[in-house]
Amino acid sequence: MPDIKDLLIPAVAVVGLVGVIAGFLLTRGPKILLDKKRKRVQVLDVLQLTHDTKRIRLSTGGKNSRLGLPCGKHIQLFCPNPSTCISSGKWNGKDDMDRGIPEIKRSYTPTEDGLGYTDLVVKVYRPGKVQMPDGKEVTWEDGGKMSLFLDGLKAGDHLDINGPIGLVEYFGKGSFKVPGGTKEVQHCGMMAGGTGITPMLQIVAAALADTSDTTKFSLIYANKTEDDILCKDLLDQHVQASNGRFKVHYTLDFPPNGWQGKTGFITADMIKECLPPPSQKPLMLMCGPPPMVEFACKKNLEALEYPKGTYHSF
Repeated sequence: MPDIKDLLIPAVAVVGLVGVIAGFLLTRGPKILLDKKRKRVQVLDVLQLTHDTKRIRLSTGGKNSRLGLPCGKHIQLFCPNPSTCISSGKWNGKDDMDRGIPEIKRSYTPTEDGLGYTDLVVKVYRPGKVQMPDGKEVTWEDGGKMSLFLDGLKAGDHLDINGPIGLVEYFGKGSFKVPGGTKEVQHCGMMAGGTGITPMLQIVAAALADTSDTTKFSLIYANKTEDDILCKDLLDQHVQASNGRFKVHYTLDFPPNGWQGKTGFITADMIKECLPPPSQKPLMLMCGPPPMVEFACKKNLEALEYPKGTYHSF
Protein backbone atom coordinates (compact mmCIF):
# COMPACT_ATOMS: atom_id res chain seq x y z
CA MET A 1 0.00 0.00 0.00
CA PRO A 2 1.45 3.43 -0.95
CA ASP A 3 2.38 5.84 1.80
CA ILE A 4 -0.21 8.59 2.45
CA LYS A 5 2.54 11.18 1.84
CA ASP A 6 2.99 9.83 -1.71
CA LEU A 7 -0.71 10.48 -2.37
CA LEU A 8 -0.74 13.95 -0.83
CA ILE A 9 2.22 15.37 -2.76
CA PRO A 10 0.61 15.05 -6.26
CA ALA A 11 -2.70 16.33 -4.85
CA VAL A 12 -1.04 19.38 -3.35
CA ALA A 13 0.79 20.00 -6.62
CA VAL A 14 -2.48 19.88 -8.59
CA VAL A 15 -4.18 22.24 -6.17
CA GLY A 16 -1.23 24.61 -6.42
CA LEU A 17 -1.31 24.49 -10.21
CA VAL A 18 -5.05 25.22 -10.25
CA GLY A 19 -4.43 28.18 -7.94
CA VAL A 20 -1.74 29.58 -10.21
CA ILE A 21 -4.00 29.26 -13.27
CA ALA A 22 -6.93 30.85 -11.45
CA GLY A 23 -4.72 33.70 -10.26
CA PHE A 24 -3.48 34.28 -13.78
CA LEU A 25 -7.00 34.37 -15.19
CA LEU A 26 -8.09 36.84 -12.53
CA THR A 27 -5.12 39.18 -12.88
CA ARG A 28 -4.54 39.24 -16.63
CA GLY A 29 -5.93 42.16 -18.58
CA PRO A 30 -9.14 42.08 -20.59
CA LYS A 31 -9.24 40.52 -24.03
CA ILE A 32 -8.94 43.15 -26.77
CA LEU A 33 -11.35 42.85 -29.69
CA LEU A 34 -9.66 45.09 -32.26
CA ASP A 35 -6.71 43.64 -34.18
CA LYS A 36 -7.10 45.33 -37.60
CA LYS A 37 -9.20 42.41 -38.82
CA ARG A 38 -12.88 42.60 -39.66
CA LYS A 39 -15.18 41.47 -36.83
CA ARG A 40 -18.91 40.79 -36.56
CA VAL A 41 -20.40 42.18 -33.34
CA GLN A 42 -23.89 42.10 -31.88
CA VAL A 43 -26.08 45.07 -31.04
CA LEU A 44 -26.92 44.94 -27.31
CA ASP A 45 -29.38 47.82 -27.23
CA VAL A 46 -30.34 51.10 -28.92
CA LEU A 47 -31.23 54.31 -27.07
CA GLN A 48 -32.83 57.38 -28.69
CA LEU A 49 -30.91 60.47 -27.50
CA THR A 50 -32.47 63.23 -29.62
CA HIS A 51 -34.87 63.44 -32.54
CA ASP A 52 -32.10 62.39 -34.94
CA THR A 53 -29.41 60.86 -32.72
CA LYS A 54 -29.09 57.38 -31.20
CA ARG A 55 -26.67 55.59 -28.91
CA ILE A 56 -25.97 52.09 -30.23
CA ARG A 57 -24.34 49.72 -27.74
CA LEU A 58 -22.26 46.93 -29.27
CA SER A 59 -20.94 43.78 -27.63
CA THR A 60 -17.16 43.29 -27.53
CA GLY A 61 -17.52 39.56 -27.03
CA GLY A 62 -17.78 38.93 -23.29
CA LYS A 63 -17.58 40.40 -19.80
CA ASN A 64 -13.77 40.29 -19.80
CA SER A 65 -13.33 41.86 -23.22
CA ARG A 66 -13.16 45.42 -24.47
CA LEU A 67 -12.82 47.20 -27.79
CA GLY A 68 -9.25 48.36 -27.11
CA LEU A 69 -9.25 51.50 -29.24
CA PRO A 70 -6.15 53.75 -28.90
CA CYS A 71 -7.01 57.30 -27.87
CA GLY A 72 -7.80 59.43 -30.92
CA LYS A 73 -8.36 56.57 -33.35
CA HIS A 74 -11.63 55.24 -34.74
CA ILE A 75 -13.31 52.18 -36.20
CA GLN A 76 -14.86 51.44 -39.58
CA LEU A 77 -18.44 50.24 -39.94
CA PHE A 78 -19.69 48.31 -42.98
CA CYS A 79 -23.12 48.17 -44.63
CA PRO A 80 -24.63 47.41 -48.06
CA ASN A 81 -24.65 50.15 -50.65
CA PRO A 82 -28.40 50.77 -51.22
CA SER A 83 -29.70 48.91 -54.28
CA THR A 84 -31.33 52.08 -55.64
CA CYS A 85 -27.94 53.77 -55.57
CA ILE A 86 -26.23 50.88 -57.36
CA SER A 87 -28.89 50.71 -60.08
CA SER A 88 -29.07 54.47 -60.71
CA GLY A 89 -25.49 55.46 -59.95
CA LYS A 90 -26.89 58.44 -58.05
CA TRP A 91 -27.31 59.41 -54.40
CA ASN A 92 -28.74 62.70 -53.18
CA GLY A 93 -28.87 63.88 -56.79
CA LYS A 94 -25.15 63.42 -57.42
CA ASP A 95 -22.94 60.70 -58.84
CA ASP A 96 -22.45 57.96 -56.27
CA MET A 97 -19.29 58.80 -54.30
CA ASP A 98 -18.87 55.07 -53.61
CA ARG A 99 -18.88 54.32 -57.36
CA GLY A 100 -21.45 51.56 -57.21
CA ILE A 101 -19.49 49.17 -54.98
CA PRO A 102 -21.79 46.62 -53.26
CA GLU A 103 -20.59 47.48 -49.75
CA ILE A 104 -19.58 50.79 -48.15
CA LYS A 105 -17.62 51.69 -45.03
CA ARG A 106 -17.62 54.77 -42.80
CA SER A 107 -15.56 55.84 -39.79
CA TYR A 108 -16.94 56.38 -36.26
CA THR A 109 -15.37 57.03 -32.87
CA PRO A 110 -17.01 55.24 -29.91
CA THR A 111 -17.93 57.43 -26.95
CA GLU A 112 -17.26 54.71 -24.37
CA ASP A 113 -15.17 51.53 -24.22
CA GLY A 114 -16.34 49.44 -21.27
CA LEU A 115 -15.89 45.82 -20.27
CA GLY A 116 -18.12 43.79 -22.56
CA TYR A 117 -19.46 46.70 -24.61
CA THR A 118 -18.71 49.85 -26.57
CA ASP A 119 -21.06 52.74 -27.42
CA LEU A 120 -21.54 54.59 -30.70
CA VAL A 121 -23.39 57.89 -30.87
CA VAL A 122 -24.93 58.10 -34.34
CA LYS A 123 -26.56 61.11 -36.00
CA VAL A 124 -29.15 60.02 -38.56
CA TYR A 125 -29.20 62.04 -41.78
CA ARG A 126 -32.67 61.62 -43.25
CA PRO A 127 -33.97 63.04 -46.55
CA GLY A 128 -34.84 66.75 -46.45
CA LYS A 129 -33.38 70.26 -46.61
CA VAL A 130 -29.97 70.85 -45.04
CA GLN A 131 -28.09 74.12 -44.58
CA MET A 132 -24.38 73.63 -45.29
CA PRO A 133 -21.45 75.37 -43.53
CA ASP A 134 -20.84 77.56 -46.60
CA GLY A 135 -24.35 79.01 -46.18
CA LYS A 136 -25.99 77.11 -49.03
CA GLU A 137 -29.19 75.16 -48.53
CA VAL A 138 -29.33 71.80 -50.25
CA THR A 139 -32.03 69.16 -50.48
CA TRP A 140 -31.00 65.63 -49.72
CA GLU A 141 -33.21 63.30 -51.70
CA ASP A 142 -31.91 60.18 -50.02
CA GLY A 143 -30.12 61.06 -46.76
CA GLY A 144 -27.01 59.40 -45.34
CA LYS A 145 -26.31 55.82 -46.40
CA MET A 146 -24.61 54.54 -43.26
CA SER A 147 -26.67 56.53 -40.78
CA LEU A 148 -29.94 55.28 -42.31
CA PHE A 149 -28.63 51.71 -42.09
CA LEU A 150 -27.67 52.19 -38.44
CA ASP A 151 -31.05 53.82 -37.78
CA GLY A 152 -32.69 50.49 -38.64
CA LEU A 153 -30.65 48.39 -36.21
CA LYS A 154 -32.22 46.88 -33.09
CA ALA A 155 -31.01 44.71 -30.20
CA GLY A 156 -29.90 41.31 -31.45
CA ASP A 157 -28.82 42.51 -34.89
CA HIS A 158 -25.21 42.24 -36.04
CA LEU A 159 -22.75 44.72 -37.50
CA ASP A 160 -19.31 44.33 -39.09
CA ILE A 161 -16.49 46.55 -37.80
CA ASN A 162 -12.74 46.91 -38.26
CA GLY A 163 -10.00 48.87 -36.54
CA PRO A 164 -8.15 50.59 -35.11
CA ILE A 165 -8.10 53.14 -37.95
CA GLY A 166 -6.73 56.66 -38.11
CA LEU A 167 -3.65 58.88 -38.33
CA VAL A 168 -4.09 60.82 -35.08
CA GLU A 169 -3.38 59.31 -31.67
CA TYR A 170 -2.97 60.88 -28.24
CA PHE A 171 -0.17 59.40 -26.13
CA GLY A 172 -0.79 61.71 -23.16
CA LYS A 173 0.91 64.76 -21.61
CA GLY A 174 0.57 66.80 -24.80
CA SER A 175 2.14 64.20 -27.09
CA PHE A 176 0.25 63.40 -30.31
CA LYS A 177 0.98 61.12 -33.21
CA VAL A 178 -0.01 62.94 -36.41
CA PRO A 179 0.79 62.48 -40.11
CA GLY A 180 4.48 63.19 -40.45
CA GLY A 181 5.55 62.26 -36.94
CA THR A 182 4.99 63.16 -33.28
CA LYS A 183 3.96 66.60 -32.06
CA GLU A 184 4.38 67.91 -28.51
CA VAL A 185 2.06 70.77 -27.54
CA GLN A 186 0.93 72.66 -24.47
CA HIS A 187 -2.37 73.77 -25.96
CA CYS A 188 -4.68 71.94 -28.38
CA GLY A 189 -7.41 73.71 -30.35
CA MET A 190 -10.46 71.73 -31.47
CA MET A 191 -13.33 72.32 -33.89
CA ALA A 192 -16.19 69.83 -34.06
CA GLY A 193 -19.59 69.59 -35.70
CA GLY A 194 -22.38 67.17 -34.77
CA THR A 195 -21.05 63.67 -34.04
CA GLY A 196 -17.55 64.98 -34.78
CA ILE A 197 -17.44 65.68 -31.05
CA THR A 198 -16.71 62.02 -30.26
CA PRO A 199 -12.93 61.88 -30.97
CA MET A 200 -12.50 65.24 -29.21
CA LEU A 201 -14.34 63.97 -26.15
CA GLN A 202 -12.26 60.79 -26.17
CA ILE A 203 -8.98 62.75 -26.08
CA VAL A 204 -10.11 65.32 -23.53
CA ALA A 205 -11.47 62.65 -21.18
CA ALA A 206 -8.19 60.74 -21.30
CA ALA A 207 -6.12 63.88 -20.69
CA LEU A 208 -8.23 65.09 -17.77
CA ALA A 209 -8.17 61.63 -16.16
CA ASP A 210 -4.37 61.87 -15.88
CA THR A 211 -3.50 64.24 -13.03
CA SER A 212 0.05 64.60 -14.38
CA ASP A 213 -1.20 65.81 -17.78
CA THR A 214 -1.21 69.64 -17.91
CA THR A 215 -2.22 70.05 -21.57
CA LYS A 216 -4.90 72.66 -22.26
CA PHE A 217 -7.80 72.10 -24.67
CA SER A 218 -10.08 74.71 -26.27
CA LEU A 219 -13.07 73.55 -28.31
CA ILE A 220 -15.58 75.16 -30.67
CA TYR A 221 -18.56 72.86 -31.03
CA ALA A 222 -21.00 73.71 -33.87
CA ASN A 223 -24.57 72.44 -34.23
CA LYS A 224 -27.82 73.44 -35.89
CA THR A 225 -29.95 73.74 -32.75
CA GLU A 226 -29.50 73.42 -29.00
CA ASP A 227 -31.21 70.02 -29.09
CA ASP A 228 -28.54 68.78 -31.50
CA ILE A 229 -25.70 69.26 -28.98
CA LEU A 230 -24.43 65.81 -28.06
CA CYS A 231 -23.03 64.90 -24.64
CA LYS A 232 -23.47 68.48 -23.39
CA ASP A 233 -23.81 67.43 -19.75
CA LEU A 234 -20.59 65.42 -19.98
CA LEU A 235 -18.73 68.22 -21.76
CA ASP A 236 -19.83 70.74 -19.13
CA GLN A 237 -18.80 68.36 -16.35
CA HIS A 238 -15.33 68.09 -17.87
CA VAL A 239 -15.10 71.89 -18.07
CA GLN A 240 -16.04 72.24 -14.39
CA ALA A 241 -13.56 69.59 -13.27
CA SER A 242 -10.66 70.73 -15.46
CA ASN A 243 -9.43 73.70 -13.36
CA GLY A 244 -9.29 75.82 -16.50
CA ARG A 245 -7.59 73.23 -18.71
CA PHE A 246 -10.67 72.66 -20.88
CA LYS A 247 -12.92 75.31 -22.41
CA VAL A 248 -15.95 74.78 -24.68
CA HIS A 249 -17.56 77.37 -26.93
CA TYR A 250 -20.91 76.31 -28.40
CA THR A 251 -22.21 77.85 -31.62
CA LEU A 252 -25.65 77.27 -33.16
CA ASP A 253 -27.07 77.94 -36.61
CA PHE A 254 -30.53 78.47 -35.13
CA PRO A 255 -30.16 79.61 -31.50
CA PRO A 256 -33.18 79.84 -29.17
CA ASN A 257 -34.25 83.05 -27.47
CA GLY A 258 -31.83 83.96 -24.68
CA TRP A 259 -28.98 81.84 -26.08
CA GLN A 260 -25.69 82.84 -24.41
CA GLY A 261 -23.29 81.07 -26.77
CA LYS A 262 -21.99 81.80 -30.26
CA THR A 263 -24.18 82.01 -33.35
CA GLY A 264 -23.62 80.76 -36.89
CA PHE A 265 -20.91 78.80 -38.63
CA ILE A 266 -17.31 78.74 -37.38
CA THR A 267 -15.56 81.90 -38.61
CA ALA A 268 -12.03 83.28 -38.56
CA ASP A 269 -13.02 85.78 -35.87
CA MET A 270 -14.47 82.94 -33.77
CA ILE A 271 -11.23 80.99 -34.08
CA LYS A 272 -9.18 84.06 -33.09
CA GLU A 273 -11.35 84.62 -30.02
CA CYS A 274 -11.75 81.05 -28.78
CA LEU A 275 -8.73 78.97 -29.85
CA PRO A 276 -4.96 79.22 -29.28
CA PRO A 277 -3.17 81.52 -31.79
CA PRO A 278 -0.41 80.36 -34.18
CA SER A 279 2.18 82.01 -31.93
CA GLN A 280 1.52 79.35 -29.26
CA LYS A 281 2.42 76.61 -31.76
CA PRO A 282 -0.71 74.59 -30.96
CA LEU A 283 -2.13 71.50 -32.59
CA MET A 284 -5.51 72.17 -34.22
CA LEU A 285 -7.86 69.20 -34.62
CA MET A 286 -11.04 69.10 -36.74
CA CYS A 287 -13.88 66.63 -37.07
CA GLY A 288 -17.30 67.01 -38.64
CA PRO A 289 -19.10 67.01 -41.99
CA PRO A 290 -16.62 67.45 -44.87
CA PRO A 291 -18.05 70.86 -45.92
CA MET A 292 -17.58 72.14 -42.37
CA VAL A 293 -13.99 70.92 -42.21
CA GLU A 294 -13.13 72.39 -45.63
CA PHE A 295 -14.99 75.72 -45.53
CA ALA A 296 -15.36 76.62 -41.86
CA CYS A 297 -12.12 75.14 -40.54
CA LYS A 298 -9.28 74.69 -43.01
CA LYS A 299 -9.88 77.83 -45.05
CA ASN A 300 -10.11 79.98 -41.94
CA LEU A 301 -6.98 78.43 -40.45
CA GLU A 302 -5.13 79.15 -43.69
CA ALA A 303 -6.39 82.75 -43.65
CA LEU A 304 -5.17 83.13 -40.06
CA GLU A 305 -1.73 81.80 -41.12
CA TYR A 306 -1.63 78.61 -39.08
CA PRO A 307 1.17 76.51 -40.63
CA LYS A 308 -0.21 73.50 -42.53
CA GLY A 309 1.54 70.97 -40.33
CA THR A 310 -0.30 72.28 -37.25
CA TYR A 311 -3.86 71.24 -38.19
CA HIS A 312 -5.32 67.82 -38.93
CA SER A 313 -8.74 66.27 -39.38
CA PHE A 314 -9.86 62.87 -38.11
